[in-house]
Amino acid sequence: MPRYWHLERYPGKYVAVDMKTDEVVLVADTPQELEAEIRAKGLRNVATMRAPTEDESLFVGGH
Repeated sequence: MPRYWHLERYPGKYVAVDMKTDEVVLVADTPQELEAEIRAKGLRNVATMRAPTEDESLFVGGH
């Protein structure tokens, strides 16, 4: 099942996605702010990423 997180809603922001529900649960301006919020809320099982801006492509995969 493909995942779609609606990252266009958060251009250039750092987001935390709940890996069980695939919902964006936190949004922050910097990775440091996002990490602090994740720790403060005690969130587990989240993935973090930066949402691309309109002129950036979403990087998927690679090595």
